[in-house]
Amino acid sequence: MRWRQAALLWIAALAIGCVAWSLWKVPTDSRTDRLAAGSAPLFAPNSVAWDEVDRIEVTRPDRDRLIFTRTDSRWRQVEPFDFPVESDGPQQLIADASALVALQVNVQTAASAAATGLDARAPTIAFFWGGREARVRLGQRLPGGRAWIDRPGGESVARLAAATLHDAILRRDLSQWRQTALFSRADIECDRIVCESLDRDGKAQRLEVARSGTEWMVVSPIATRADRASIERWLEALARAHATGFVADRPVDLMPFGLRTPAATVEIHSAAIGAAQPVSVVAQPAIERLEIGSPVRSGSKEHFARLAAHPDAIFEIDGTVVAAAIPPSLIMIDPTASGVRAQDIRAIRLEPTAGERVRLERAAGSWLLSAGSGSTPASEASVTGLLHTLCDRRASEIMVQKAPVELVVAVVVLESFDGRDLAKLTLSREPNGGRYGIDDGSGVLRIFPAATRLQLDRASYERDAAVESP
Repeated sequence: MRWRQAALLWIAALAIGCVAWSLWKVPTDSRTDRLAAGSAPLFAPNSVAWDEVDRIEVTRPDRDRLIFTRTDSRWRQVEPFDFPVESDGPQQLIADASALVALQVNVQTAASAAATGLDARAPTIAFFWGGREARVRLGQRLPGGRAWIDRPGGESVARLAAATLHDAILRRDLSQWRQTALFSRADIECDRIVCESLDRDGKAQRLEVARSGTEWMVVSPIATRADRASIERWLEALARAHATGFVADRPVDLMPFGLRTPAATVEIHSAAIGAAQPVSVVAQPAIERLEIGSPVRSGSKEHFARLAAHPDAIFEIDGTVVAAAIPPSLIMIDPTASGVRAQDIRAIRLEPTAGERVRLERAAGSWLLSAGSGSTPASEASVTGLLHTLCDRRASEIMVQKAPVELVVAVVVLESFDGRDLAKLTLSREPNGGRYGIDDGSGVLRIFPAATRLQLDRASYERDAAVESP
């Protein structure tokens, strides 16, 4: 009995081979003409509403079934686990299926079905729309870019067609359909970024910045003013960050990837706006979290990583993404001495530890110098230079510490037009005319070169009549 079944199978395979050979033994142009002459669309015109397809199921032997669904214009993988995908992959598969042309071949016995590969174990693709479905079964691939194919359901008929669907489903890794962008909310809607990592000594460090209105503040490692330009560059780098490829799905053990305890994490906090019934709008907190694991191999700049929202997919990120995700904390700190705009300052109080106190105050478009009981016009150039140093000039170095008490030389207070103190700055200087340090009270010492002009005495601000008189 077994010999008889084997003989039938060989006979069917030989017959099918002869049919296939008859199509390919002639020159290419003639073969194309003959195939086209007896071919017809795999799906009859208007039998499938391709524009309305919103679900695709892919079943392959010994692999997880893959299901992709579409909401509006966005596709997602929903099985074997949830993950957003780029629309190009599913849409291209739909386009390939809708354009497929096939030649019907009369091979309908069980033996011939096994020879063509169109049996119960054949891979299938199912398209769904509006409560309806259309399926394709993929058989053996043949030389010359052709393959066996049929449409299960009703009369099963073997067909020869271009191997377009075979290539799309069987020769490609469908995990590469997945979206590779790591963050979708690294933009102006973001209101907090948190990065936790280990330094070279294995000590945990945390960088956290938060936005209030249009202003940013550093929350950790110390609470101080933030450099808005640096944070915007950080956000731009995170918005550009992409995975370079997916390497594993639902691994049994995260240890080989260094993700059981990630080496670093980056979180972007924002508010997702949604409509609530009937007309109110609700802002729900949204957090995107990237977990960075170990290097792909010793000494490599590439690392394993995953997204907390989709933990079943392990992917690689390159060194550029790692560097963008974990920037040095100090570059996020505002390097200007006060963080105050010069046009918002009405008065400056100079209070040296040794010497006379001086007050500089705006008056009708100019500045007045007050010391003791009298007031005189102040040097416009000197005041402008002081404002530039306190408001615009960027420190050459930043240190997370207070000004050393023994090096303090003065306190400078900046007043607003309504009489409030906008900033209180403690000035220190290294011995022998060294560098200046300015502490705004946040515990951050901004270092300026020794050549910086920071005059604290009255004489430096007195108007030189010979130079400045009209």
